[in-house]
Amino acid sequence: MSIREGADCLPLARNSKSKLKNRATPHFYGNFSLSEKMAQNPPDWFRGAEIIFGLVSVLISMVIILNPGYGNETLVLLLSLGLFFNAVRMISTGGVGHLSRSFRGIGLIGGALVVTIVALGFFSPGLGISTLISLLASGLIIQGAARLANVAHAGHPRWLRVSALTVGSLTVVLASVTLLEPNLALVSLVALLTIVLLINGFESIVSGVRPSSRKQLTLLKLIVFAIFYGFVNINWIDLFATSAPGYHIWLILTYMAPFGVLLVFQGLKDWQLALSLGLLVSLLNDVGYYFTGDLLFGFHVPLVPWLAGQLGFLGNTVLFVFQGGFFTFPVTSTLMGLSIYSRIAVVTAVLFHWWRYPSELVA
Repeated sequence: MSIREGADCLPLARNSKSKLKNRATPHFYGNFSLSEKMAQNPPDWFRGAEIIFGLVSVLISMVIILNPGYGNETLVLLLSLGLFFNAVRMISTGGVGHLSRSFRGIGLIGGALVVTIVALGFFSPGLGISTLISLLASGLIIQGAARLANVAHAGHPRWLRVSALTVGSLTVVLASVTLLEPNLALVSLVALLTIVLLINGFESIVSGVRPSSRKQLTLLKLIVFAIFYGFVNINWIDLFATSAPGYHIWLILTYMAPFGVLLVFQGLKDWQLALSLGLLVSLLNDVGYYFTGDLLFGFHVPLVPWLAGQLGFLGNTVLFVFQGGFFTFPVTSTLMGLSIYSRIAVVTAVLFHWWRYPSELVA
């Protein structure tokens, strides 16, 4: 072959190598990479189920935490319900095709055992409260052991395996304390199990969201920050500092302030993302500030009637007067409800778009 012929072949070889390299580029998974086969995501239905079951667990935990005056039977029933949903989550892993048979078997068998424990407690009204709590603790230990098994699954990203290790260990330890120390006060036992349920709920949500790129991980961090900022910082302000002139205008600007950084670094092209994160903060304020007050600051506001007003179920009842500085107007329950539902729609649509198409986001 002549030198000219060899030279003509070089670009082709280089291009072929480049194409091969592009095809072989592994997916990002947390802080390290995996091959395409190993980095396969679970199906959308399973991820959606994890998010839903996680939200239910968090909601049940919050109801228990915010209503310590419930009777023991009611608290145990709520814990049983949360444990049941976690068991369904475990059983659903049996339908995830890319998992090995052993992992699917662990989920199916473990979930079935937990369902059996919950059913035993539910259909055995003669059992004492202490016995029921011991049964629930046993079910949570099984669930924690199943989470620990996920640490050995090489197909999971490192951050998810670390999460499974942390949550699984906490679940086993706290549930074991409940099981091995029955002489603790009943309130303490219920509190321990509630904390376990809450932790598992958050872990389930994060596992279901499961970012598959650095940009999705960046977006998830922004969302988590917005949730914390709204639920803690903004609600803290709104509970105690409402006398400033034009207070509600100032409050709206405070919603948006942290996300102005996005516009500084990304430019105005990302204004939809910045706006949606600010609206998310506002939602955490409007549907969460008395949750924050009851949970963190010793308020004792009945949450159901308050939420009914916020969500529009009280019609033309005036909830508060909007203080806009040079103008004011009454905010009725209907107006607040429409505002909340509209913001939920906008935030969901924009964040879903950015999650699916995060190409413009700088990681």
